[in-house]
Amino acid sequence: MCLAGRATLDLAELAAEPWVLGCLKTEAYLRRHAERAGFEPDVRGTTTDYFFARSLVAGAGVGISLIPSIPLTPELPGLSTVPIKPPAPARHLGVAAIRRDDRPHVTTLIHALREQARRAGR
Repeated sequence: MCLAGRATLDLAELAAEPWVLGCLKTEAYLRRHAERAGFEPDVRGTTTDYFFARSLVAGAGVGISLIPSIPLTPELPGLSTVPIKPPAPARHLGVAAIRRDDRPHVTTLIHALREQARRAGR
């Protein structure tokens, strides 16, 4: 099945694909959402590093992987990304900071996170 050119994918369409796991938290998301989609993932590789997982997918062709958007930068030759259709696994981030006017880096981080969330449609 050619997945690379698709705009989005339903997780159930990936039931027969071999998987590479990039971290324990992503494994939990994948297993929970795969169960809802009616399958158990065929895991062929496991790592605790998203960048190594990307290499196993793009370079070694071990399988496909569920990776959050942030570690997909920079692009890796031979790697295509396709979002999962809702209901898709999602992470929720929060920021806690001491309120001070002299911390522009905190303000910059909060604005960047809000912009990323806006782009992702959340």
